Amino acid sequence: MQHPVVGAGSEIEWSSPDGPQRGYLVFPEAHVGRIMTGVVIAADAPGFASHHVRTFADKLAEQGYKVLVPEAPYAPLSAVDEVSRTPQFVQWQREAAAKQDDVLARLRAARDVLKNFHEVTRVGVLGLGVGSEAALALASESPASFDAAVVLCPTTLAPVPLSTPTLLVTGDRYEYIDMKQIREYVAVANVDSHLRVKALAGGQRHGFCFSHIMDEDAGTLAIAEVLDWLIFYLHRFRLAAGTSDGDPWWPQGRNGPFYNVGLANWQANRAQWTTPVRPRPPRRPPVDSSLILEGLASMRRTFELPQPMNLSDVIALYVDIWDVNQ
Repeated sequence: MQHPVVGAGSEIEWSSPDGPQRGYLVFPEAHVGRIMTGVVIAADAPGFASHHVRTFADKLAEQGYKVLVPEAPYAPLSAVDEVSRTPQFVQWQREAAAKQDDVLARLRAARDVLKNFHEVTRVGVLGLGVGSEAALALASESPASFDAAVVLCPTTLAPVPLSTPTLLVTGDRYEYIDMKQIREYVAVANVDSHLRVKALAGGQRHGFCFSHIMDEDAGTLAIAEVLDWLIFYLHRFRLAAGTSDGDPWWPQGRNGPFYNVGLANWQANRAQWTTPVRPRPPRRPPVDSSLILEGLASMRRTFELPQPMNLSDVIALYVDIWDVNQ
């Protein structure tokens, strides 16, 4: 059963062993062909009904994904509390951690809804803020629950090896984790080279690309990294999906096109392919004109040059002979 809501998507309900569950589902409006890729979003403290979470889901759907944001089992909290890391948020985070298993179950159920009822074959999980804890927990499951994972501005980093290709995007002036913690996490989690870390410079803080956007350029670059990651790991035809910027199946966002990282990488690689790597042989030293001038000026039909010469040098010699004869 679907209930219309404000925005491009709608709220849906599905049954589970723990009772009915809700979520925000959004499809691309104009899309050519079947959509077989989807993304499940683990929302931050404000929850699945917040404006910035649904806007993020809508923008992601505009790029050709079916997006589902399940409702979390805890009461929502203001985004300002999470961004500012207030005492209310610290207390709320401790209480929410006790319901982590329920959160993971709901994210898996949302994945099954996309696969069983919406013809999605490959699904990624994307964590926003405090929701990144659940996304990282799913990315470390074996066998892998999702085909790709993305975490934006995580609040904690549990030192567990990853089993799913995971992109971690954060700012350089982050309130929750610093670069030392990230390096320690990489040493533990990136055993199988599944992790990529992208730290945006310019004083980027928590929520800089979804709930607390202050620098639009940094936010756009972060979203471009996310799209590049999802394209590479969710699409079957990775090369074609990562290099195309004009196909009709790739609808651009209403606020302007995102920077196509896949196309830029392909063009950079192509420039290396087409660049000659073998240098030209050095020019031979010119032959002393006095050695061959007499032979060239004679009436013989043929004359063997003492060594190969550049055509321009031979022409210059004939010009000199012409001047002498005149």
